[in-house]
Amino acid sequence: MAAPSADPRDAENDRHGFAVYAVFAVAGSAQVAAIGEIRRAMLSGSTNPPAYATAPAHVTVKRLFAGFPNVGQVQEAIHAVAESTPPFRIEFDGGPEPHDPCGSSLAVPVKTTPELIALNRSLESAISPLVEKEFGGIDFRPHMTVFQDASPEESERGIRLARGLRLGSGFQVEALELMARTAPFRGGRWQSLMSFDLDIWGAAN
Repeated sequence: MAAPSADPRDAENDRHGFAVYAVFAVAGSAQVAAIGEIRRAMLSGSTNPPAYATAPAHVTVKRLFAGFPNVGQVQEAIHAVAESTPPFRIEFDGGPEPHDPCGSSLAVPVKTTPELIALNRSLESAISPLVEKEFGGIDFRPHMTVFQDASPEESERGIRLARGLRLGSGFQVEALELMARTAPFRGGRWQSLMSFDLDIWGAAN
């Protein structure tokens, strides 16, 4: 099993050109657009915004990881989980709230449903043996980040903008995204490496 590692903000780019990887359940298009607008507005004066600003609104279903020789093995592992997982719904558990004691992050809590727990466990079991490093503990606390690692001024602006945020009750998950982030944490970018459709035929049976 991969060993827990230090702060992912300090991770450097690997031989594939990325610092960290994760598996996301990306939110609905309207939710992605609404949160993207808040991030753009709150970071409008920043010359070097945090990398999260380029990630679509999502729930992380496999914690950040790094260190593997062949990305194809990781893709195959995610594909095997996806093809045995029927589509399901992620439900929000209230409105945006501070996600850390210092108030630099804002997140929408998510209900820890059996479907989410099963997906997380399957992905952890499939990916952990293939990678050298994983970031954060094994405890799964699902949430959808609005912003994080904001300065006091950015956070104040973001909280004010988020008061009018209307995200609905959740979103349907029909695919998983293998995402990767370049270093550095401020100034890096997230991008999708591959999408994996869930088992829509199994859901119909």
